[in-house]
Amino acid sequence: MKRRQLAISIADPISRRLVEGIAAQLEMEPIALDTAELQQPRRLDAVEILLADECIARKFAEATGDFEYRRDGLHMALVAVTASMSAEGTVLPKREVEQPFAGILPLPQTPSAVLAQLSVILYAHRAYVQRYESALEELSLNRRIFQSVTSGISVADAMADEFPLVYVNPAFEVMTGYSLEEIVGKNCRFLQQWDRDQQGLTAIRDALRERREVTVVIRNYRKDGAAFWNELSLSPIRDRNGMVTHFVGIQNDVTARIAFEDALRESEKLAAVGRLAASIAHEINNPLASVTNLLYLARREKGDTARDDFLRIAEQELSRVSQLTAQSLRFYKQSTRPHAIQPGDLITAVLDVYTAKMSKQRMVLERRDAPCQPVVCLESEVRQVISNLVRNAMDAMWSSGGRLIVRSREATEWRSGRRGVVITVADTGSGMSRETRDRLYTAFYTTKGIGGTGLGLWVSSGIVQRHYGRLLVKSRQRGQADNSSSCGSAGTVFLLYLPYEGIGEARVSAAD
Repeated sequence: MKRRQLAISIADPISRRLVEGIAAQLEMEPIALDTAELQQPRRLDAVEILLADECIARKFAEATGDFEYRRDGLHMALVAVTASMSAEGTVLPKREVEQPFAGILPLPQTPSAVLAQLSVILYAHRAYVQRYESALEELSLNRRIFQSVTSGISVADAMADEFPLVYVNPAFEVMTGYSLEEIVGKNCRFLQQWDRDQQGLTAIRDALRERREVTVVIRNYRKDGAAFWNELSLSPIRDRNGMVTHFVGIQNDVTARIAFEDALRESEKLAAVGRLAASIAHEINNPLASVTNLLYLARREKGDTARDDFLRIAEQELSRVSQLTAQSLRFYKQSTRPHAIQPGDLITAVLDVYTAKMSKQRMVLERRDAPCQPVVCLESEVRQVISNLVRNAMDAMWSSGGRLIVRSREATEWRSGRRGVVITVADTGSGMSRETRDRLYTAFYTTKGIGGTGLGLWVSSGIVQRHYGRLLVKSRQRGQADNSSSCGSAGTVFLLYLPYEGIGEARVSAAD
């Protein structure tokens, strides 16, 4: 192993020889350099400490611009040699270390004093070098990580207006098609182009304002104009005083996943329409059979009064058929924009479809509606959620019957302070296990065997999130000691909270 060098540029020969002797005790190789040799970088390749007369040391520091002179990863400490005694022979006061020196060595001194001072300087310098190299290695590792990860990474300046981007990694460039030079200094909203009517943008603005984390999925556009779905996670970076200085964003292209989820939603919607059609068929079959019988009796009846009674009853049954048909036509009619509707009307539209079936299965319906304001929502989507909850409650009571409790009332969400409505759907069925509750909103998870798709509550959860609502569940099985259910010894309670203006507010804010 090559010995580290101690370079000496001292005019006084006695002091120079003293330092050369000390170098051996420090296990270093002493080399003498004149002023001209100090200008040759190669002569300093293996030098760890340079001891030079103060005037020479200052000129060297001015030339290099850094007393911690570095070349090819080697750090060098610069020590200024000063006079310890005046021309009159009086001892000069000790000077404090000042820039640009790593130390000041007064000469002449006793060898032991010189050895002690140089040992301290050398120890401090090596400790500094070790910390510096560790930090540099960590910084280099972080840089390599940023550059090699497959997710897009962006860093925005939180101290400047408009949160301009200051860095993006190569994966971000590949994902968007924009180069680092085109991106730096811009707000990331340029990726949305004209498409600003997105709910996720409101969540991003709220998180930036409140200096907190957020994860959203938004629609972005590449440089060539192609759209893609971006799952963006934003996290604040704080300084030692706790102030947010930057936001780091992690971007993942989830276009394939979104397409798959959209296909699942359409599949569940078709399945729900199929279930609805089966229910409607049962509901329509009975009044149609009644109409057929009534018409037969009316044709055979000779008296006008009895005939009129038969026809009046037949007309009532046909009115019931017409009502069910109209209800089924608008039940899954697509909503393109949110509008205001009374919560009671949403519930009635669902219960009208299942009322007769509940009666046949020995289920008792309890309905209570407190006065509420209209809810701004996508009507067909919220109906789908309520229908899933009601049908699941009916399935839980299929074998033994029971009570289905449906309520609506005003409420305030404690986290946001938003006013809204809570729709409660409770049953006295068998309840759910903890495992079932934990996986309730997982796609394809079902307890109904081949009779279920496992998509109903997964889709419902997504709809509720888009409306800035919440879907909570409490359930208890027979034999459990907790009081998590309010509807008997066993059963399940779903609480659907919808803010009055949730989805409406999001769209107005996104358009600003």
